[in-house]
Amino acid sequence: MAKKELDRERINRTEFTSSESVSRRTFLKGSFGALVGASLAKDIAEKVSAAEAKKSRVVLMRDAAYFKDRKVDVAVARKMVDRLICALTGKSSVSDAWRVLFSPKEKIAIKVNCLFPPVTTNPATVQAMVESMASAGLDPTRMIIFDRSDGDLQKCGFKLNHSSKGAKCYGTKEYVYPSNVRGVETKISKILADEVDALINVPVLKHHGISGITASLKNHLGTVPNAGAFHPENCSRLADLNALDPIRKKTRLIILDGARAQYDRGPSFSPTFMWNYSGMMASTDTIAIDSIATKEILAKRHEMGKSGPIRPPIRHVELAEKMGLGTSDPAQIELLEIKG
Repeated sequence: MAKKELDRERINRTEFTSSESVSRRTFLKGSFGALVGASLAKDIAEKVSAAEAKKSRVVLMRDAAYFKDRKVDVAVARKMVDRLICALTGKSSVSDAWRVLFSPKEKIAIKVNCLFPPVTTNPATVQAMVESMASAGLDPTRMIIFDRSDGDLQKCGFKLNHSSKGAKCYGTKEYVYPSNVRGVETKISKILADEVDALINVPVLKHHGISGITASLKNHLGTVPNAGAFHPENCSRLADLNALDPIRKKTRLIILDGARAQYDRGPSFSPTFMWNYSGMMASTDTIAIDSIATKEILAKRHEMGKSGPIRPPIRHVELAEKMGLGTSDPAQIELLEIKG
């Protein structure tokens, strides 16, 4: 035993065994120190836990089996959705995970992206989501899959459904909630504004020639009747649009469908720049997930020899963060990567 340790041991023995009983003063001194130490340790632990809890979690999972031979494997998609939602919520069971985010009493909208196929939301992926939610006791008849129009949905392989069986699926027929978005007069899909309690945003992973990227924030140009009015200034008004109550307050979850992705010349389909990303992401923070989406597109661009940042600049994500809609700060994002 080292001399310093022996001296410390002697001091302890002297303090507590020099008499038959420990003095009240010595006892209180030792107890107070122990209590202060324990209290301090607890306080630090609680502060660390609180700081960790404030981080925005993004879960990313890629599996080569998810998208191959030009189609989504529904069984693989279902396993991925289950694992994503459990990792996102920290729950071990799929049922508990979904119940963290939604109540069986709620009506849920699922906003897909059907513009410029084939880099669009896949019906099989949404089917896997609906099946996963149903397994948790969430009623599919209380769900509405929607986008701008019936034609857009059908063009991407979605089957319209107005019946009382299964999840409904149809385009917006009416717009409500008139709003002035930094000088642009617009309205919101009645489906989102009036017919549901919560929203799952299911965007894609794609470059965009005006806004830089299209992911969760930009998916809401399919929620308004005048998307073109939001194009000026690199679509910067997307930040203000996403701050409107029907979008901001009802968004509970984002599941990005990255079966196919496109790293340049978007949003129109360009096969030269498309690649099979074969992955998904999930988060409750729209800025955090768009930030990770940006990094994935940027990494692919660099891999393919396109140096420098994404062009044009991604102004809408930066502005949305300043408006308090989420975070892009790497120090405040907890990225969990799951291997398929």
